[in-house]
Amino acid sequence: MIEIIVLDRDLNRIDVIDNYESIIWANRYIDIGDCELYLPATPKAISILQKGYFLARDDDDMVCRIESIEIDTDVETGNHLIVTGYDVKKIIDQRVIWSQINHDGLVEDYIRNMVQKSVCNPNLYARQIKNSNNEQMFFLGDRAGFTDVITEQASYKNIGEKIREICTKYGWGYKVTVDLNKFWFVLYAGTNRSSSVVFSKDYENLRSSKYIDDSSNLANVALVAGEGEGSSRSRNVSGYAEGIDRFEIYVDAKDISRTITFEELKSIYPPATSGGQGYIDGKFYKMGYINIAIVDDNQLTELQRNYPNGEVIYISGIRYYRTYDPIIADLETTAPTDDEPVILRPLIYEVYLLNRGYEKLAEFGSIILFEGSVEPDVTFIYKHDYFLGDVVTVVNEYGIEVEARIVEVIENEDANGYKLEPKFEYLEG
Repeated sequence: MIEIIVLDRDLNRIDVIDNYESIIWANRYIDIGDCELYLPATPKAISILQKGYFLARDDDDMVCRIESIEIDTDVETGNHLIVTGYDVKKIIDQRVIWSQINHDGLVEDYIRNMVQKSVCNPNLYARQIKNSNNEQMFFLGDRAGFTDVITEQASYKNIGEKIREICTKYGWGYKVTVDLNKFWFVLYAGTNRSSSVVFSKDYENLRSSKYIDDSSNLANVALVAGEGEGSSRSRNVSGYAEGIDRFEIYVDAKDISRTITFEELKSIYPPATSGGQGYIDGKFYKMGYINIAIVDDNQLTELQRNYPNGEVIYISGIRYYRTYDPIIADLETTAPTDDEPVILRPLIYEVYLLNRGYEKLAEFGSIILFEGSVEPDVTFIYKHDYFLGDVVTVVNEYGIEVEARIVEVIENEDANGYKLEPKFEYLEG
C-alpha cells in the first residue's frame, strides 16, 4: 500500500496515513498534478488533514497541498473524508510577472529569474513565501544545464502559465520538490528510452490502450502584431506552410514594448565598461556584434537580407546569425541616465515578436496520443526502468508504433489492487 505522509504548513512531518480505502495520485510532466484520498472520517483523520497542509510520499517527488476537504456521511457505508490536493508547483501560479522582463540569453536563466524575482525572493514583502519563523521557504534547485537561448520580453503574465508555455515549446518538464522543510524549483528533461523501453501487447505489459490522432487544433503559422495602430502596427510571422496545409493564427503582442529603460538595456546588452560589447555612439547604442538564435530558415533569410554583413555560426550545436556593429536602440541623449527611456531597434523588437509567435504555436499541433493501463511489474518497473517525462516506444495491437513522451502517470490503489495508467504523447511540429 502507498504510504502517505502528512506535512504541516511549515513542512514538518506530523503523521503517516495508510488506512485509506482508495487513493489517486496523478503526477504530470508539465501540467499540474493532483491527488485524491478517500478514507474513513475518524477524529484523528479530520484533525490532521487540514486545508493548507501537504501530502507527500517517500518514493515520489510530487507533494500536494490540500485544497479541498469533503465529509460524506452515510448510515450504510459509514462516514468518509474525500481529500483533494494539488501539486505544490501550483504555488507558482499564485504569482504574476510584476513588471516588464527583457531577456536575451539562456531560456533556463529566463525561467529561473522569473521564479527568483516573483516567488523565491521578491522585493515586496507581501509576495514572499515564508514559514512561521519568518524564514524563506522557496528556493531555486540545481540547474538543468539547458543550452537553448531566447530573446523575449514579457509583462504581467501568470508565471506558472508562462513556464508551461516555454516547457511545451522545448519539451521540458518542471517540478517543485520538498526537502529540508523547503520548496525547491527545478527544470528537467526526460530521458529517451525508446530503444530499450517498449509497451505493447507482444511484451504483455500493455493491458489496454486508447489511440488518438487529432489535428483539429493545428496551427503552423502565426501573424504576430506588436505596437502601433491599424496598418502601422509592427508585425512578424512565425512558422511557414503552404496551400491547404497552412493553418494560420493571430497573436496580439501589443504588450511587447519597444520602449525600455537604459538600465534594462544595459542588463541585456552590457556595455564594454562592464565587460560586454555595448557602447554609445552619439544617440545610438551599438554592440560589437550580437548573436541571434535562428528559429527557422525563413527567419535566417530575413536576417541575411536586412543585415548582409552577418554570418551563420554554431555555439554548442545551436545555430546563430551573428551581425556586426548593429544599432540596438535609439537614445534620447548622448549620456543617458539609468531611468531614461530608450527605443529598441527592429532587429531586437522583431525577434521579440517572432519568439512570441513560436511560443504560441507550441500550444497547437497534430497530437498523437496513447493512453493505457500497463502491467506495473511486468518487463519494466516505474521509477526503476522508466520515469515521468521519459520517451518510450508504444505499440498497440494494430501495429501502430510511436516514440512518445510520458506526460502523466496516474497511480490508483483501492480494494481491487494497484493500477498504473500512464499517458503517452507525441506532438508533431
